[in-house]
Amino acid sequence: MRTYLLSLLLLCAPVFAGAQSAAPVADTSNPTAASDSGDGTEKVAPGDDLKPSQKTERGWFFFEKNKKPPEDAETPKQPLPAQTPPPEQKKPPEDKCKKADSWSADCGFVDPGTDFEFQAKQRDALLLNMTMSKNDPKAVEQFQYYIRWVLGRATEVANLWAYNAVQNPELDPAATQPISQFGIRMMTDVQKGKEDEIWKVIKDEGGFLVFFTKSDCDFCHAMVPSMLRISQTTGIPVRNAAIDDKCIPAFADGCLSGDAVQAPAQALQVTTVPSVFLYAKPDTWIRVSTGISDEITIRSRMFSFFTAYRNAMLKGVNNAQKGRPSVDFSGQDEITGNAAGVTVDKSQEPRQPTEAEVSQLLGKH
Repeated sequence: MRTYLLSLLLLCAPVFAGAQSAAPVADTSNPTAASDSGDGTEKVAPGDDLKPSQKTERGWFFFEKNKKPPEDAETPKQPLPAQTPPPEQKKPPEDKCKKADSWSADCGFVDPGTDFEFQAKQRDALLLNMTMSKNDPKAVEQFQYYIRWVLGRATEVANLWAYNAVQNPELDPAATQPISQFGIRMMTDVQKGKEDEIWKVIKDEGGFLVFFTKSDCDFCHAMVPSMLRISQTTGIPVRNAAIDDKCIPAFADGCLSGDAVQAPAQALQVTTVPSVFLYAKPDTWIRVSTGISDEITIRSRMFSFFTAYRNAMLKGVNNAQKGRPSVDFSGQDEITGNAAGVTVDKSQEPRQPTEAEVSQLLGKH
């Protein structure tokens, strides 16, 4: 019996399920139709409790149970405005005039500092530009700037030169061979004994002074007193050689003129008068003055030049040139009015005296 009932239930189950699925869907748009069942009880159609988006046409509600809620569509993000890069810092244009390899004459003069080659380049270019530019004040001005720089450097060097020569006597030739008139005069006085020997040698060898003049030469007449004193102090005769045949009255005795003067004057190239030559045998002419000169200068030259001539003869030096005798000036720096000072160790650097040494020098104890 039980087996029969169970079989009957299994057969009826599909029929019941088909009836359920075939039942009409209630019209949810009409709420009265949904609630009116005829017997007074409210009937609820399957799916009435669902949202419109979950109606049965889309399947049973339990199929939507685990459905993920739709994700809200992401609003596309607007791209951020691109940041404007900062403007590039422009490097200042390189000044081509400050570099030696790119400098040109159009730049004008630029202080070269310690670059000698840069200086030489500017010198040549600016000189060329000034010389070849016609009536161009700017080109001349730029070369003037260069010359002003050169003179500035020359002034600095000259001052240092003079300073070094005084601080280091070895660099100053005037310390032993003065060239000032005062120095020459003092040196002449010191050398008087030696000079007397030289004057005697000149006279003994028949030497004399030849004084080339012209009658219309003012300087020639101005030198007459000096020439007379030289003759008196040295004992060496003075012969006047008048180029224009008019002798100076003070030297009338023994005056030479005419053809006797013209040929020697041309050979000695006497292009300027007054001119004075020292003649010494055999046939030696030494020029000691051209133009107006004072007595001391002429005497000093007579002594120095004739001594050098004699030294060359004694040593066999032969360095004669056209119209000029051989001379040897070596050893003449030994003739000086100076005396020896203290002995100095040259290996030690100069220094300033200490306070104790200065006190002792000044006699302070």
